[in-house]
Amino acid sequence: MTISSTTFNNRSGWLMDNACVRLVVLAGGGHIASIEHRDTRGLNPLWKPRWKSIEPWAFNRNVAPRYGGSKLLAAICGHNICLGAFGDPSPEEKRAGLDCHYEAPVARWRLVRRKRTPRVLTLRIGATLPVFQMNIVRTISMRRNSTVVTVTERIASTAKRDLPYTMCQHVTFGAPFVEKGVTLFDANATKGHTFPGTFGAKQRLKKNAAFAWPNGCGEHGAVDLRRIGREFRSSSDFYTLLMDRKSPAAWFSAVNPQRGLLVAYVWNREEYPWLGTWEENFCRAAAPWNRNELTRGMEFANSPFPLPLRDEVNMGSFQGLPTFRWLPARGKAAMTYHIVVEPVGRECKGVKDIAIRGGKAKITFA
Repeated sequence: MTISSTTFNNRSGWLMDNACVRLVVLAGGGHIASIEHRDTRGLNPLWKPRWKSIEPWAFNRNVAPRYGGSKLLAAICGHNICLGAFGDPSPEEKRAGLDCHYEAPVARWRLVRRKRTPRVLTLRIGATLPVFQMNIVRTISMRRNSTVVTVTERIASTAKRDLPYTMCQHVTFGAPFVEKGVTLFDANATKGHTFPGTFGAKQRLKKNAAFAWPNGCGEHGAVDLRRIGREFRSSSDFYTLLMDRKSPAAWFSAVNPQRGLLVAYVWNREEYPWLGTWEENFCRAAAPWNRNELTRGMEFANSPFPLPLRDEVNMGSFQGLPTFRWLPARGKAAMTYHIVVEPVGRECKGVKDIAIRGGKAKITFA
């Protein structure tokens, strides 16, 4: 059982190892950069961009061209949090210096507390978000030899007024875990809707179209959204999924049976009613992408699409639910989710259901 400061690809952060699962979280942006199971040690399912990653505070105009002018892309890694807003800034916000997903994923996170007992590891880190007038504290806990990681995030307003906000857990998987035609994605989702406008230069899905999960409405017929098909050489898409409103819990899973690993997230559906799904399939040509990335983002959020906060507020509701939340003046809120990391056999065909009971994951396979 270990909890310590560490470096990950020349980035500063913290390491947690409960003798079964090893997790790394970065100080720059608070990204969960790596999560590994002992049986598949060396296989990090989370996205590690091919370009060189730097600390957000090292970003300046000299290095900006390498990253397309984006501080977020310079620092992004694995699972990042979008808080305040999820998506691109408005034109006015961009001119004022804000980047995609705003300030939380480029903030400097600080150590609040770390604690090790014979049975439990606890790491508490936090960040200050002056633009959105919020503070956030994240607590990560792991029990000895458990395959479940529990994360609780508490946000607090420093403003004397009510604040509209959106929030997203932007989990992104990458190669080699993501393989075309191999990696399977499941969720207790019901209906979906593709991005309302043009999302990528090449899309395998129609824009602004409703569908029933997992059968997407493609440009040339139905598309199996559980996989990124080998027939799609290049594409870039985003669609949102409404999680099952009959269930108090929401979940998604990602399984690579050939590499023997399952990763899943389980959360309170009312806190994050949607699962945004982003696919980058060797499509984006601009720096730093250079058509070199294969990713699948599984982004559970309290808003359906990555849009400026102003657009989410103006939208008001989607699929019968509000597209943003209010944080009252000097108000507080707390959200919890669980990460599950388990080995699977090559015969695994996916997941039918996942539940967290007594701190353990109960998985029903397809």
